[in-house]
Amino acid sequence: MSDEWENAKLHLGCGSHHLDGWVNADGLAGSPAVDRQLDILEPWPIPRPGVLARIYWSHGPEHIPPDLLTGVLVRCREALKPGGCLTVATIDLVGIFRHRFEQHDNGAAWNAALYGECGSQDHPFLAHRQCFTTETLTAQLLAAGFPVVRPWCTEQYPEIHALNDYARSCALVTCYAEGVVR
Repeated sequence: MSDEWENAKLHLGCGSHHLDGWVNADGLAGSPAVDRQLDILEPWPIPRPGVLARIYWSHGPEHIPPDLLTGVLVRCREALKPGGCLTVATIDLVGIFRHRFEQHDNGAAWNAALYGECGSQDHPFLAHRQCFTTETLTAQLLAAGFPVVRPWCTEQYPEIHALNDYARSCALVTCYAEGVVR
């Protein structure tokens, strides 16, 4: 099992989006994109800290209760080896207001963007529990102990850009930051 994780790239909360060459993990079973079922709030099945090369987490932080997010981000940081990075895309409160509420540029469903699929009894983790701005996402990563936090865009990473998940398809209502481990 440890060979699978050694220097691996983890696609956290992959849903129905599979990245070739990555360990695609999600807490919801049943998607053919998922290589490993992983509950983000439980201990991860990695053999030791500092083993992963990279983590990509798109539109997942908004589903974590605010009081638990720092712990999840700390777990991500601890799983990464020196030089590794956590690349995060999540819903942007300012973008939702500007592009969905005011202008309807990226869809008119501002309420769904803020609250997610709140009525889903089958999948309670689909509800949104918080919103971010670039500044608050950066502050969360810094609070979790990432010594370097920087902006990113999907064009920087061709495999993520080609994935065309929410990080790209909802770019007007997404904020982007990555934390780097030294």
